Amino acid sequence: MRTTGRAAIAAVAVLGLGLTGCGGDKADPGATTSAGASGNASAAASVPAGASTGAGASVPAGGGSSAGTAGGGGQGTAASCLVGTWKADGLSGKLSGSVNGTFAGGGGALLTIDAGGKTQVDFGPMQPVTFTFAVSGNDVKGSFGYGGKVNGSIKTPSSATGTLEPTGTVDFSALTVTVDLTAPASVRVADKMPITEFTGSGTADTGGAVDAQPVLKKSRYDCGGNTLKLSPPQGGADTGTWTFKKA
Repeated sequence: MRTTGRAAIAAVAVLGLGLTGCGGDKADPGATTSAGASGNASAAASVPAGASTGAGASVPAGGGSSAGTAGGGGQGTAASCLVGTWKADGLSGKLSGSVNGTFAGGGGALLTIDAGGKTQVDFGPMQPVTFTFAVSGNDVKGSFGYGGKVNGSIKTPSSATGTLEPTGTVDFSALTVTVDLTAPASVRVADKMPITEFTGSGTADTGGAVDAQPVLKKSRYDCGGNTLKLSPPQGGADTGTWTFKKA
């Protein structure tokens, strides 16, 4: 079962909250992102080498990997402190622009990186992220969680801090999202919906809390000790900071 979202979004619209258009960057299902792009974007086709991809990108034939292993197209290198398996403590951030609010949660997701830069994010164990924001004088509250696995490759400098960038193709095709609103109405907006189908108006209806490119995108990283933080790059869309602990 994918969604009851059409009825849910319509119900919210009737309440006059005007959520559509309140999010940050809007994803365009079917679009191909340019190299180095960041923020909420989606792609339904392969993305050229060097691109920071959006949701739905496909790994080229011969460049993919089997479920359960880190993989993806392209060649990369990862700083030694990044190598290994990391378990998310959670995601936290602030919503701004047309809405003001916060989001937090998402512990349990697993991030695996090898020395060659091959990377996998397993959202299967992820706990929900709760969000709350105000629009048109009304409070909107809810939660979301990702599912599935994302595969790709990254490149970073050798230092413990720097910029992490995808290289080659990132495969978001198995990524799903489940979204529940608790206010102003209690309703499931999306139920394990492919991210390519949810982005756009769906992203806006969560105030921009749902990111079409979670974790595996251009980020600032800090991997001191047994803690890894992935934050939005300077000047990029604020999609929150992921904190991981060595598994």
